[in-house]
Amino acid sequence: MKTKLPNFLIVGAAKSGTTSLHNYLNQHPDIFMPTLNAKGIKIKEPQFLVRNLVKKRLHHGVWTWEEYMSLFEGAGNYKLVGESSVFYLYYYQEAIQEIKNRLGSKVKIIIMLRNPINRAYSAYQHVSRGLTEQLTFEKALQIEEERLDKDKFLTPMVMYKDMGMYYKMVKAYLESFDNVHIILYKDFSNDTEEEIKKVFCFLGVNESKKVDFTTRYNVGGRRWKNRIIKKIFTKEYKLKLALKSKLPRQLRKEIRGKLVRPFTKNVLPMKKKTRGYLKEYFREDVKRLTILINKNLTNWIK
Repeated sequence: MKTKLPNFLIVGAAKSGTTSLHNYLNQHPDIFMPTLNAKGIKIKEPQFLVRNLVKKRLHHGVWTWEEYMSLFEGAGNYKLVGESSVFYLYYYQEAIQEIKNRLGSKVKIIIMLRNPINRAYSAYQHVSRGLTEQLTFEKALQIEEERLDKDKFLTPMVMYKDMGMYYKMVKAYLESFDNVHIILYKDFSNDTEEEIKKVFCFLGVNESKKVDFTTRYNVGGRRWKNRIIKKIFTKEYKLKLALKSKLPRQLRKEIRGKLVRPFTKNVLPMKKKTRGYLKEYFREDVKRLTILINKNLTNWIK
């Protein structure tokens, strides 16, 4: 049987609820969303269609066409097949070309957009949980333009401002595909059930299918207290290796949670001055996006 490939994609933006959307859609009996690769390794975001730009910068991804096709080997009996890769929005030029070449021009596109100021800080929190980000948010914003050029292995997630300049990205997708559905993160958070029904309608599946919304995915909000403890829990140190090799996954998760919490703290709110700076930085782009998608986004920059 010929492998069924995606007929819809969640393309981003990063830190805008795409992980939750992926998992909620995967509960629908007519929708197939890959969660494991051929080796049984958990992989939600293949990033295959922008592989040439991110392969060296990401720890996980799918880099060959054969492996990409293998993600969908169990999708034959499903009406809809999708995947979620948030860098498809940021690297929109390469992604759009690859989507058309590999999957065709009739693919449906889902874009999730979050207040770019809050998205930037959330992305910073996310990257700070690992060893990649050692700078303050303010310093990271200051040197952003040169970071990817200087470090060929740095994750694109550190482009905190640039990834929130949505206008050109969204415009390109709207001009390239006939079926594009845009979700605002605030709407998704305030009434998840209603927004999921709209997605089901957009995709053409039964809107009445029940979805379990009790689990939240990819939630951040804590920061390491010092670098030494951070390294112990984020690198392959002896403690981590011992837990990984001798204990079941669920028990490891519980133990890690109890060990990590004393060494982390809640992330502080963004500085007022920094928020003011970002409001001005994004102001013109938000105005253009408001007109483009015909949604009032002025609350983002008030």
